[in-house]
Amino acid sequence: MPRRNAALSKERLFKSVAIPRFKAMKEMNQAAIRILMAEDHPVVADGIMAILAKAKDMVVVGHARDGAEAIELLKRHQPDIVLLDLRMPVVDGIGVVRWIQHSGSNARTVILTIFPSESDIRQALQAGATAYLLKDTPPGEILRTIRRVHRRKTSISRELVKKLAPKVNSPDLKPLELELLALIAQGHDNRTIGSCLGLGPDAVKYRLRGLFAKLGVKKRAAAARQAMERGLFEIG
Repeated sequence: MPRRNAALSKERLFKSVAIPRFKAMKEMNQAAIRILMAEDHPVVADGIMAILAKAKDMVVVGHARDGAEAIELLKRHQPDIVLLDLRMPVVDGIGVVRWIQHSGSNARTVILTIFPSESDIRQALQAGATAYLLKDTPPGEILRTIRRVHRRKTSISRELVKKLAPKVNSPDLKPLELELLALIAQGHDNRTIGSCLGLGPDAVKYRLRGLFAKLGVKKRAAAARQAMERGLFEIG
């Protein structure tokens, strides 16, 4: 009888503690941001995994070591976010981004690379990437960017935005105004523009009014067209 009572007590304990805990963990994983990582360098991959492991609202559903494997894992796991290197074997990062855009996948792409060149940034954004980060980006900023992208926001650091400034001569626009124009052309809202440029909401509105007046436009769409005409941003 004592053994039976002990067994019943253990069963009740399991039902009251272990099962609810398992259900809670399952629900948490279902609600977490599902991330597929595509990175062919093991040391870099381990570092990224360590960063992601610290985020309770994220879960890594797969790790691809080349672009072709990334596409297969995309089909299998249907992640929310793809954390993607640009230079990979078989299919490169841009090829994966283009596949995502044409496949109907809902995954959004965060480029994480060592290549900060203007041509790489332009090509990635034109292909459909949602964010572009360098691999020396602080861990906290990587996690914040993933969360912003999951909320359907585009994200690119101010340092990289500067590289999108047009090579053509634009004596009528100041460097900060060129950055504003690039961000508008990419479809950023005022909050994201403020985050990229280190400006508060009122300062962003003030700068936009000045930029629109200088361009002779009243709406963001018209400003975006001017950005494309100046070669600041192109639709591929």
